[in-house]
Amino acid sequence: MRRWPLWSFGLMMAMTQLGVMPGGVNIALADEQGAALSRIGFVDIPYLIDRAPQALEAEQRLETEFAPRQAELETQRAQLAELTARLADTSLELQEAEIALLDRETRGLERRVKRSEQDFREELNIQKNNEFKNVRILVLEAIAEFGKQQDYDLIVSDGVLFANKRIDVTERILESLVRENSRLKSAN
Repeated sequence: MRRWPLWSFGLMMAMTQLGVMPGGVNIALADEQGAALSRIGFVDIPYLIDRAPQALEAEQRLETEFAPRQAELETQRAQLAELTARLADTSLELQEAEIALLDRETRGLERRVKRSEQDFREELNIQKNNEFKNVRILVLEAIAEFGKQQDYDLIVSDGVLFANKRIDVTERILESLVRENSRLKSAN
């Protein structure tokens, strides 16, 4: 006989009170107005955020916005590599003062490159977080709107261990996000 953890009984009781029984999509509820039917759906939010055209456009905007700074960093790295190579080249007969100057210049450029890289990463992360926060809000609004339009009683996401394909509405919501994106583009 299988032993179920104690918390599973509480979950089963709560699901029963909501009219949600494991293994079912539509469940009859008895209330004062008679029997009603509950519709339950599942959505994979990370999947939507990764594939929503709004997220892809946000990613493209960030790449375009940060491309000049990325190129500048590559140039600085190349300069640093050149200075390091000159310093390490034993075939060059440099005087001690020239070696010290080259070493000081190399260390200074190395610090500037590290500082520039850190600033770049921080600013990129801040911008990414802002962009994808907006995309997440848009996805959550699309899920809520879909649920209302399609007359769902419950749409669940995180923490689901299994969802049958018949209740997975992720692709349908993605289609609505694509339609909305196309509508907004055609309006502009």
